[in-house]
Amino acid sequence: MAAVSTFAAPAGPRGRRLPARRGACGGTGPVTGPGTGPRDSSAGDSSAGPVAGLHAEIDNPLDLIAGHQLLAEPAQPVPARADGGCDCGHPMCVDGPRDRTGLARVFLVERNSVTSAGLRSVLATAPGLTVVGSTGDPLRAVAAVHRVAPDVVLLGRGASLEEDLAAVVALRGPDGAPDARVLLLRRAESTAEASRMLLAGASGCFPLDLAGERIIGAVQLVAAGGSVFLPAPPPARTHAVAPARHLGELPPQQAGLTEREREVLVKLGQGLSNAEIGRELALAEATVKKHLTQAMRKIGQPDRLRAALYAHRHGLAG
Repeated sequence: MAAVSTFAAPAGPRGRRLPARRGACGGTGPVTGPGTGPRDSSAGDSSAGPVAGLHAEIDNPLDLIAGHQLLAEPAQPVPARADGGCDCGHPMCVDGPRDRTGLARVFLVERNSVTSAGLRSVLATAPGLTVVGSTGDPLRAVAAVHRVAPDVVLLGRGASLEEDLAAVVALRGPDGAPDARVLLLRRAESTAEASRMLLAGASGCFPLDLAGERIIGAVQLVAAGGSVFLPAPPPARTHAVAPARHLGELPPQQAGLTEREREVLVKLGQGLSNAEIGRELALAEATVKKHLTQAMRKIGQPDRLRAALYAHRHGLAG
């Protein structure tokens, strides 16, 4: 499964056609048996619009394997909404279940289709979570999450940590899903690696050899706004003498930080953006920026990166 919108169609008994499923906004379409070729959302009537393209992803056969919710028999067409949204009720519809059911929406970016199916099976049993899509092609993941707008993205392990961190930055960029929280499916080999993940915008990591209940717990925690590293990374090796740039550095309790400045610094160390910090602390983004600027001046750090590293060195990031 190399892309988001191209899947082999699931076969019915003895190769027969399966019943039509309800598509975007009440439309129907047959799902064919073997020999009909892969399903391609780019084919067909170009006037169907982005919502129809989104619903082309619903028929992923891995959804069937994992027991993922699908809309079954055809029903009465749903009237089109004036704002262009969709009320069809499928978890992939941004305007639907997140508001009505309170489920956290999870998107999988995993090259291995068997691993992706296994994750779906595990998460299908989790209360409060719903898998809204997946892709095996990291290069197409940014456009996919921008369209689906998940709450949590599980990012499969790439060739290197640097590649994974670059993917995190892209997934949470303006062309992706800026409000999504990203979990890396790998270990943090040290606290230094954990810090790099947080600074890139990730909310933590875990390997795929964890028990299913621990995977569910990690995703639920991150969906609720937390960060998680499983297993806990070992501390980085320290030198007997601190680097010269850290000599004379004031600890937080001696820097004259106000309570609000300290709170903002803690959130920065956890990898949150100014907008996310504002939402966490019920502050305007401009107010967050002002507190952060004052905190950076007091602790002697010239930019956000060094301020976040300072927070980790002094145990402010948890």
